[in-house]
Amino acid sequence: MAEKSQIAIYISLGSLAVSSLSFLFTVRQSKINKKNERLRAYDKVYHDASDLLLFHYKSSIEKPFSSEDKDLERAVNEYANAHWLEQTYGFNIYIPESLETDDEKREFKQKVRDTYYAFESEKQKSSFEESINYQSPVFHLDNEEFSARFNRLIDHVKENLSLFSPVIIENWEKMRLLTPEKVKNSYLSLKRVNEYACEAIEESIEDPYLRILLGIRYEHRQLNMPLSKKWSELWFNISSVRYRFSRIFNKFSKRDRLDGGPF
Repeated sequence: MAEKSQIAIYISLGSLAVSSLSFLFTVRQSKINKKNERLRAYDKVYHDASDLLLFHYKSSIEKPFSSEDKDLERAVNEYANAHWLEQTYGFNIYIPESLETDDEKREFKQKVRDTYYAFESEKQKSSFEESINYQSPVFHLDNEEFSARFNRLIDHVKENLSLFSPVIIENWEKMRLLTPEKVKNSYLSLKRVNEYACEAIEESIEDPYLRILLGIRYEHRQLNMPLSKKWSELWFNISSVRYRFSRIFNKFSKRDRLDGGPF
């Protein structure tokens, strides 16, 4: 009788173990399915979000050179599209027919090079500075292509709201309270103030239109991050915390030594 009871206990424990493993597997599979579903939702808007964030920068960088001197304008733009060897040795640079002597042609080629590099330098500088202020969608919604892609992205977020993070949901809700024009005016007002201020005022603008794009790009990258990179980032963060604590400890230890303390 005792043996039968013991066997029944073993069978019960085995059934419990199988049920527990089955439950854990179901939970794990549910999490994997949920993550894959979220990934599919983010995949459909990630590229649009990334492209829209770079819209102003790319428009500025790809802007061609323009001048009242049409010969110079043509030469600079052709020089910009030339291979680096052609740029270095001056092959195939457009020369106006009105220039006849070698000195005139040489001076024109040098002028083309100088104008090109000055124009590129100015584009890089202005594009970097302006992309900080004009990266927001509120400045580009009058562009038909930009507006269509942005509205498509927002519609997708709206239709799959439960799959996105609380941060994105929060900014989506704020978008319904703040019109693009109001956000745009906030940027422009701050810019006008900074033009007359002695020092730049770094004030944060409430811009859910921009933050929803930044959130989608960041969270998509986090969801696709390999496990090895996650571990390396975790170890880096732990090491950084340990380093800060050690510096604080050493600072107080040094102070105690100078004060004649126990150390």
